[in-house]
Amino acid sequence: MAMNRELWYRSGRYSNFSYRGNHLINRHYWTLSGYYACYFGVLGVWLPYWPLYLDNLGIGPEMIGMLSAAALGLKVIAPPVWGGLADRGARHLVVVGTSFATVAGFGLFFFGVSPLFLGLVTVVYSFFHAGPLVMVEATTMEWVARHDRDYGRIRLWGSVGFIILSLGAGPILDRWGIQWILEIILLLLVVDALLTLGLPRSEQGMVRQSSGQFGRLFKRPGVTWFYLSTLLMQFSHGAYYGFMSLHLENNGFSRTEIGLLWALGVAAEVGVMVWSRPLLKRFGISTVLVGSIFIAAIRWSIYGFTLWLPLLIIGQLLHAFTFGSFHVAAIQRVFELSPPGGQATAQGWYSAFSFGLGGSMGMIVSGYLFKLQGAQTLFIYMSLAALIGALISWHASRVLQRAGLLTVKNEN
Repeated sequence: MAMNRELWYRSGRYSNFSYRGNHLINRHYWTLSGYYACYFGVLGVWLPYWPLYLDNLGIGPEMIGMLSAAALGLKVIAPPVWGGLADRGARHLVVVGTSFATVAGFGLFFFGVSPLFLGLVTVVYSFFHAGPLVMVEATTMEWVARHDRDYGRIRLWGSVGFIILSLGAGPILDRWGIQWILEIILLLLVVDALLTLGLPRSEQGMVRQSSGQFGRLFKRPGVTWFYLSTLLMQFSHGAYYGFMSLHLENNGFSRTEIGLLWALGVAAEVGVMVWSRPLLKRFGISTVLVGSIFIAAIRWSIYGFTLWLPLLIIGQLLHAFTFGSFHVAAIQRVFELSPPGGQATAQGWYSAFSFGLGGSMGMIVSGYLFKLQGAQTLFIYMSLAALIGALISWHASRVLQRAGLLTVKNEN
């Protein structure tokens, strides 16, 4: 037997097999990275410029808040639906199907501009667009665990895509008009859909999982507290994602300057993601989660008191923690708490509670507060929401630790 293994190795078939394996791993790495780059490239255009596009159409602040909330609100319903379906053995099919449906849904924006039409199309588009990412996150976490890779160094390409598009779209929209936002986003969605065809298959991709993943997940002590803390974190971001660009534009900033400030924040996020693995090993997931939410409270208070450029730059650099370190730690915590065979379901509920329910509520509240009391008061309220979220995150970690649900190597 040993002789046969030695002959196989010397024949070159072993090295060919190893080469093909490494080639496949590298291909999957760049396919996942490319997917994140395009997906978050869309957000690099949508978040800073979509409110400006709606404002250019004559849509008022309350309706902008409602439309932005609708896009996030579908994440309350869609991710658990798609995640539950994916965990029953159809993950790759659901990822591809929802990605191409997203392209078709967004294409409808070219055919009308009335508030009712925009609302209906936003619902259709967002229902499908909310699906692929949570399943890709589950696939990525499985893939990095299987091949001992760093999630942060894959996910950072999403941040790079965000930077490139937020920087590049600003001058284009300043020169050619805000209406070109539709063509830019559609092109990115098409590329993203094509990339899903080459994503790695889940280890559980052909295994039919049992139902009841929701109950298995939320019966675990502390899980509800954890999801509540992520809800408040994203609720507090409602002012930033929905009205920061309008606040800056109303105070004399150009669209190019707005894009540069957004890009600065995401550039800081990239730096944290590059070093996310040693960061989590040094401080532990729980400490990073609590610290990141507390830093969000500081960040929003800065915007609530001033738009002085040096402090505004500091506030944008804090995005490294309010999104970068928080997101990496939260995804790791969801993976850690997921019941066997329930990765996509757990990721789906994370998206539903945080970006969906928390984000949409934050957008709606921000829309009314922006009109009634102004941007500065709005950001003070959001700072308080983040502070409460930090306290709940600390409580969740204590409950989870007492229940023995946390991996020792991930905590200090």
